[in-house]
Amino acid sequence: MVPAVTTVEDADSKTFDAVLMLYIACAKLPDGRLDEKEAARILELTRSHTKGLAEGYAEQAVEDVARTLGQTAGAPAQLALVVEAAERVRRNLDDDAKADLVGELRSIARADGERNAAETDFVEAVAKTLGVD
Repeated sequence: MVPAVTTVEDADSKTFDAVLMLYIACAKLPDGRLDEKEAARILELTRSHTKGLAEGYAEQAVEDVARTLGQTAGAPAQLALVVEAAERVRRNLDDDAKADLVGELRSIARADGERNAAETDFVEAVAKTLGVD
């Protein structure tokens, strides 16, 4: 097992991909679409966690994870990916990093300026999985 890390920036690549999976799933799965403002927020967050890496890394990482989710056939299989991602994050990030992640997910859900109960429910389900109040 990977030791718990204190920030997303410190996470191993699979844990970082799990964080990206949660970002994308938060924006897309509840209402079936990825709003332009939500996508911009996801990219902004990803860039903030990948400072100092190769230019274009954030965009490529988001694209790769989005492709994985998009190519997964059916809601049950997509949900399984999301649950697996949340479990990896739960195991590998410390409590402060988990709380920060839930805050980031809330910011994605609010990015389009609309209050969407399904997105709020998604964030709360992730928070519960991560043990964040």
